[in-house]
Amino acid sequence: MSAFTPFQQPFCQLGSTFFRHCQPEPLVNAHWIARNDALIAQHAIAFDDKTLLNLASGLLDDSLAPIAQKYTGHQFGYYNPDLGDGRGLLLGQGSHYLGISYDWHLKGAGRTPFSRGGDGRAVLRSCIREYLASEAMAGLGIPTSRALSVVSNQETVWREGPEPRAALLRLTPSHIRFGHFEWAAEVGADASKQLADYVIAQHFVHLADSPNPYAALLRQIVVSTAQLIAKWQSVGFNHGVMNTDNFSILGETFDYGPYGFLDDCQIGYICNHSDHAGRYAYNEQPQIGLWNCQVLAASFANLIPSEATRSAIMNDYVTEYNNHYIHLMRQKLGLAQTHPNDKELVAKLIILMDKHRLDWSCTWRELAQNFEAQQASQLSDYQAWWRDYQARLDFETSSENDRKMLILNNNPQLILRNYIAQEAIDKAESGDCQWVDSLRQALQNPFEVAEEWQAYCARPSLSQKGLRLSCSS
Repeated sequence: MSAFTPFQQPFCQLGSTFFRHCQPEPLVNAHWIARNDALIAQHAIAFDDKTLLNLASGLLDDSLAPIAQKYTGHQFGYYNPDLGDGRGLLLGQGSHYLGISYDWHLKGAGRTPFSRGGDGRAVLRSCIREYLASEAMAGLGIPTSRALSVVSNQETVWREGPEPRAALLRLTPSHIRFGHFEWAAEVGADASKQLADYVIAQHFVHLADSPNPYAALLRQIVVSTAQLIAKWQSVGFNHGVMNTDNFSILGETFDYGPYGFLDDCQIGYICNHSDHAGRYAYNEQPQIGLWNCQVLAASFANLIPSEATRSAIMNDYVTEYNNHYIHLMRQKLGLAQTHPNDKELVAKLIILMDKHRLDWSCTWRELAQNFEAQQASQLSDYQAWWRDYQARLDFETSSENDRKMLILNNNPQLILRNYIAQEAIDKAESGDCQWVDSLRQALQNPFEVAEEWQAYCARPSLSQKGLRLSCSS
């Protein structure tokens, strides 16, 4: 196994239209809050502890030339031309032993030319939340950026009050967002072509020989986005800030902010208390995903002049989302076969769960247990759905045990409820950092949880439910 290769900065091929060189404002005398040793091993990263700590805190040697990327984007439906990496720096790109290139990005690195008056810092709570969320999503099998580490020091920064400064080291094959293409379209046709050619060469080489590579690229991004949001819906994940500058071209969950997993089923759940209109509510996410893809398609107009072609690709989003969503929900019900009434069966259960505020995660998983007895005594309208479900099982050819295993393998025991994330933050702020990584390890195996974490798999108490957060980070 060959070790991690030194950093390169291929994004600089695009020229200064797309980035600015910028040095971090490091965290002096930083210490580890969390370090993802499993990810370090997976990437065969051979840095010693001191070198890795220096990278994670922004103490860089002269061989590195970090950059802040320029992009634009639509935020809560309105175009903002002044965006870019305002607190993060792309340190460079390295390859792990499988030959896949990964961006190393330092979030909380300090001010950049795109900070728009901000301090460029990140706070400990937001870094811990992203660290845990990205690894929880990876454990659920949902595409996501990954978190290598969190560090902090004695500095404080002001948000809604004084908070500890921190930084997060993030890995993903690409930090290119929908907003990069919006910026390129604003610059002009040559910039759009340059960016698209770069993305194909770096990430989608198989598309280069397509009859229309740019249409193939747009379709690739749109389809992967549709699949991603179907996965979000299946696990009850609410992103909270689905701006186009927070959407990855790779179809990965990206830029974790005031996210939340459903506790009680509330289809209109809004995890971000700054989202007063509910634009990014849980049940709006599929439509917002389409809206974002339409914005992306508009930025491809220089590359794909045919509006009919772009519209057809948007239809692919709808088809892919619907197909992938019902496939995932069948698995959650333990159904291995397809049936034309499956969509209705799923919808009726979700309506029932929403009406009675049943716990999202526990309710699905309990279908593998004696769920009928647990619910029927309390919910008379549940009995009709249960009869429909039993009738649907008559079309299955798998055994009862296989059905139960399918349910258990597709409905996690442990999810990162907001109260659990907050407990990790509280412990870290009081000096117990070991608990953060212990939780991260548990979240990476959410379908088979060790005994010590079983209490966190239960339904939360009333005081633990529905914690909502702001965009402040």
